[in-house]
Amino acid sequence: MSGKASIVIGFTPFHLLPMLEVLQAMEGDAYFFHPSADDPRVGADGRCPVFLGKCNDPHRRRIEKYFRAGRDIDGIAKQYGEVDVYVPHPFNPLSNRAFFHPRASGRFIYQDGLLNYYDALSPLSSFMPRARQIAKAAAAGLPYRAYVGHLSGVDSRTVSGGFFTHPDRIVRADRFPILRQLHFGRGNAGSRPAADGGTLFLDQPIEEVVDAEVARELRRRTLDYVNRLGGSVHYKPHYSQKDARCFDAAWRPVGREFGALPAEWVAPKLGVANVVSFFTSALANIAMSSDAVACHATAAHVVPISIDGRQASLAELLSGFGVKTVDLLPPRRR
Repeated sequence: MSGKASIVIGFTPFHLLPMLEVLQAMEGDAYFFHPSADDPRVGADGRCPVFLGKCNDPHRRRIEKYFRAGRDIDGIAKQYGEVDVYVPHPFNPLSNRAFFHPRASGRFIYQDGLLNYYDALSPLSSFMPRARQIAKAAAAGLPYRAYVGHLSGVDSRTVSGGFFTHPDRIVRADRFPILRQLHFGRGNAGSRPAADGGTLFLDQPIEEVVDAEVARELRRRTLDYVNRLGGSVHYKPHYSQKDARCFDAAWRPVGREFGALPAEWVAPKLGVANVVSFFTSALANIAMSSDAVACHATAAHVVPISIDGRQASLAELLSGFGVKTVDLLPPRRR
């Protein structure tokens, strides 16, 4: 065994943003896994990685990509003297395999939305979440190691470094010997003026966070809020909302092509003046990358969090990134 390899793994549309920057910082031979690795931006800047599990083949099933990628990781571990791993967290079955692999030399964490900015704890100490993840991993032929502490994995293994847009604001900062800043193409997205003064609405499955009655009220009031902004409205569901429908018949779905892209890429393509959602981290990323777009969060006040042990809400966190937080619910309805 000789030489060095670096493996970067992601799985949501958002992950493509930090992965493309992390790819440029990786040492040795570069290996890349993302279910949407066929996106033309991957390798467009000159460094074309080897795709794990043939993940750049759009005709392969997701589970087949995971199965093959797991075998590829084992092969890389045997072939190279050093193997660095870059993941957003080890909760996903494939990133779990890579992060806890016995031959991993260095473990690096890159930003996953707002996850790294508050005390997001792993749910794997509870039986059902643990059983679900173990079952998902088994279906792809992968072992799975449960872990506790912060969901990013920094409490479960020594990490070599991290990549974040705001390294000075992350929690568990003392766990990272090296911190590097991500930019997400900052400055480019904001160079386009708003085309029609319209709005991009980013849906989320808020029913998983608040009870059904509160969720209905938030959706109703958010619809009214968006329509009061004026102009056309583009509707983009969260990638997990397979059967989502527009709130309003006058809103325009973004379509399959834009639906598969991170919202951070879609907003500048549409040239909107506003981006509205309940509390998605995309609001923070867009607000940071463009002065020409106003980002609005309509439900962040109802989500309590803690930041290094201090009680707070998502509203406080998002507003610190330049997002306008709108409290649509009277206290009695929360």
